[in-house]
Amino acid sequence: MAKQKTSEQMQQPTSEPVTAPPTEERQPGDEPAKKPKREYEPVFGFTSRFTGPLKYRKFTDANLKVIGFKFNLANQEKLPEEALAIMHDHKQDKDGNPTGLKFKETRAHGKIWQIPNDVEGRALADKIDFKLSEIAHKMEEAQGKSPF
Repeated sequence: MAKQKTSEQMQQPTSEPVTAPPTEERQPGDEPAKKPKREYEPVFGFTSRFTGPLKYRKFTDANLKVIGFKFNLANQEKLPEEALAIMHDHKQDKDGNPTGLKFKETRAHGKIWQIPNDVEGRALADKIDFKLSEIAHKMEEAQGKSPF
């Protein structure tokens, strides 16, 4: 007959007790790294055209609360007549009311055309940007360069 283990023998460990691997205690500030938030930038660019005969940048400035158009011109270079005509045409709406478009020299951006950053200003800025891009394509084609 086979020997049976008594209850005392069953309770005695036959080997060393099994322990869980040591866990590191978390300290305050040891939280898992979160995805860093994108820093707030008061100046945010929308359209940038730095090649071709008509170079400009459309941007918003949250500090000034304006939408700006900055034309990149060399010293003593003037804005092309077509682009200047577009800017002057959009200073007033169809009824002759001022739209708020002004040519100003700012400390932060230099000489810019600016529009108040509101609903009407954003719509006007999109129209101006579209017209300027059309003129830029025409000027590139006239020079013999393909825009694409």
